[in-house]
Formats: sequence, structure tokens, C-alpha cells
Amino acid sequence: MAGSKQNMNHVRQLLLVAILFSAIALSCTNHSHKNDPKPEEKTFPEIHTGPATFHVLGGVIETFTVNFEKFGNVPVEEYGVVYAFLPETTSVELVVDGPYPAAKFKGTAKLGLNTETFKIGFPTNMHALSYRAYVKVKGGEVRYADNDFTKVY
Repeated sequence: MAGSKQNMNHVRQLLLVAILFSAIALSCTNHSHKNDPKPEEKTFPEIHTGPATFHVLGGVIETFTVNFEKFGNVPVEEYGVVYAFLPETTSVELVVDGPYPAAKFKGTAKLGLNTETFKIGFPTNMHALSYRAYVKVKGGEVRYADNDFTKVY
């Protein structure tokens, strides 16, 4: 009888130790609670290419326009317009750090139309201008406007 009582005490102690270890293990796991804040999803600025204006006497781009529809939650580091003078109206890939120049805006971006003066002269033997807006966000990612323009001159 004494041995049976001793075995029961031993089983209870082992059970208590197992429960204690389980409680410690469960309290140390990385689990979320329904009230924990979720990490914020990145939302990028939405931009559109606005019309360019040309000098009344011709041969010079006076301004480019970038229209910010919304900013999102990723800070803007740079924005502007990538452009290409072409001999004819052919489709080209207008990307930042590509073969074509970019007109980088100096002013701080604001919602709505952002227009800056550049005074870029037209090269000879070229008859078309293609351009589209871009925005570079913190971290270096570049986003492009969903529209572009090609003008024959």
C-alpha cells in the first residue's frame, strides 16, 4: 500500500512538472493577439503624365507636368518626366536611368498638378517627342505613370 501511494505521488509530481513545462512553452511562443496592430501594407503614389507646353516660337519644351492623384504611405524621394526625341513616332521604353534623359523636378511634390519649367531645345533631325512621368520612392523603387504622350513637331 505504501508503494502504491508513493507511485501515485510520483505520477502527480510528473504530471505537475509536465503541466508547468507546457505552460512555459506556450507562453514563450510568438503568436498574435486580435488586438495586435497589423504591419502597414505599402501603398505607392499614383501619378499621371500631364501635358507639356512648348515655347510659342517652337523648338523648346517650356514645361512638363506630373499629376499626383494620391501619395500613399511610402515617401517620395524624386519625381519628374523621362523623355525622348525621336525621328518618328515609334514606341520606346521610357525608364529612369535608361538611354533617355529625365527632367527631374526640384520642387516638393504636392497633390494635384506639379509643373516645372525646363527650356529643353529640340535636336535637329528629330520630329517627335515621347514622355511620361515617374516617381522614385524611399528605397529606390521607381513607379511610372499609367499614361504617356507622343507629340509630332
